Amino acid sequence: MRLRSFGLALAPALLCVNLAQADPQANYLLHCGGCHLENGEGTLPEVPDLRHDLDWLAQTAEGRSYLTRVPGASQVPLSDQKLADIYNWMFDVFYPPHSNIPPFSGEEIARTRGIPLWDPLSARKALLRDRKEVTQAKEESQNQ
Repeated sequence: MRLRSFGLALAPALLCVNLAQADPQANYLLHCGGCHLENGEGTLPEVPDLRHDLDWLAQTAEGRSYLTRVPGASQVPLSDQKLADIYNWMFDVFYPPHSNIPPFSGEEIARTRGIPLWDPLSARKALLRDRKEVTQAKEESQNQ
């Protein structure tokens, strides 16, 4: 009888573990949602708003490397492919269709995830500065 009760008590936990292993949304909620919140809004300036930054970060090699190396992503106890699945789920959910955000692969995540990012806020500021400079250069060339 005790063994049966123990098995019944474990059933919900095992169900949650199996669900989290299969579902990027569940993995996002378990591993990212605590800081970035359920809808991705985060708490600026320390925790970025995923609904406004992932699209342009995912367009450059530097931005993609940054995304795989931020502490929350690089240290999450999931495989490289499961982390890629979370990013791809966020691209689908937080951005409009046809946003042309290149999907991540587990192989891409594996190439950069283990390289420490010692100062994520400074790295992010540098990427923002680079983005602003590129945007200004494009606007100036269009106005000529």
